[in-house]
Parts: sequence; structure tokens; C-alpha cells
Amino acid sequence: MIIERNIFYLKFGKAKEGIEIWKQILNEAKRNNFKGPEMRLLSDISGTAYTLILEMHIGSFTDINSKNTIWATHPSFQELYQQFIPLCEKAHREYFKIEALI
Repeated sequence: MIIERNIFYLKFGKAKEGIEIWKQILNEAKRNNFKGPEMRLLSDISGTAYTLILEMHIGSFTDINSKNTIWATHPSFQELYQQFIPLCEKAHREYFKIEALI
């Protein structure tokens, strides 16, 4: 199993608005029975302020392309993400392999 972590560094004071948009995206995924990976949304408590993280649990690297296709072709995901972009200073993506679970 792989965790894809999308880390967004939001503009000062834009966390509440950014979180709301991502909650709308996740709710839209639920409403449309999104067959993608398990996802969770995290916000900072300490460390770099105004950080928002979207984590996705992906079975393997071969599942990444199908996930990306769904995100890129779903109109409401695209529309909401376009609203999110102006709130973001920068972002990056990381992949982690899960080595063990308890």
C-alpha cells in the first residue's frame, strides 16, 4: 500500500476557505460514489501555519493513473479545484510505502 500526500501551503488567512472547498470536493466524491482511494484531509496544529494535506491510500503505483484520470475528468472536481488554486501559495506531492501496520 502507498500513501500519496498532497501538501498545500495556503495564503495567510485562507485556511478556513481552503478547508471548506476540499470538504465540498470530498462530499462530491461521496455523492457520486467515487471509486477512488480512501482519502483524509488534515490541517496543521503546529509547524508551518496554513498547511492543508490531502492523503490518499493507494493500492500500488499502477492505481495512480486511474485515480488521476477520475480527478482530471470529473467536472465538479475541476470546478472546485479551480476555486482552490488562488488560495494556495505552493504545493508538493509525496509518496510513502507502508511498511507495517499495527
